[in-house]
Amino acid sequence: MEEDKKVSSFTYDLLEREDSSDEQRERREVRRKKLEDRAKVKDDPGKAKRARSRRRTMLVLFLMVALAGLFTVRSVQRMVALTQERARVQAQLDELEKRRSELENELLMVNSDEYVEQQARSQLHMIKPGEVLYIVPSSTEYTTSEPEEEEVPEEAPAVDEAKP
Repeated sequence: MEEDKKVSSFTYDLLEREDSSDEQRERREVRRKKLEDRAKVKDDPGKAKRARSRRRTMLVLFLMVALAGLFTVRSVQRMVALTQERARVQAQLDELEKRRSELENELLMVNSDEYVEQQARSQLHMIKPGEVLYIVPSSTEYTTSEPEEEEVPEEAPAVDEAKP
């Protein structure tokens, strides 16, 4: 115990020998108070124990707050990623629903009698009984050096008006 006081008074004596400007005096006073506080804590074992306990408690609290902050940041990042994924999937779903609607409309059109008749006339060159089929050459055929001859059947197949 006397050694602590000796160290404390020795340090205090060294501080007194320093240059004595106002700033230095303030620093010396702060240092002296810290040294005295340390000496008091060393003199009182109960205070030292409480100080260690407080430090441990503060460390545990700091670690708990840091872990809570870490988990919060990770949760927020995960929520942002899931929100972006949801928006992307929703856009993809909207696009697929639009495509489905288009395909349903096309299916209805293809299954109609008018569409079947139109396709039979344009692609298969079919005609109804009593009609005459004329095939007009396209404009690109006039630009070729040798005209191609098309074979026109004498009788084109007839389209049945009554369908099963």
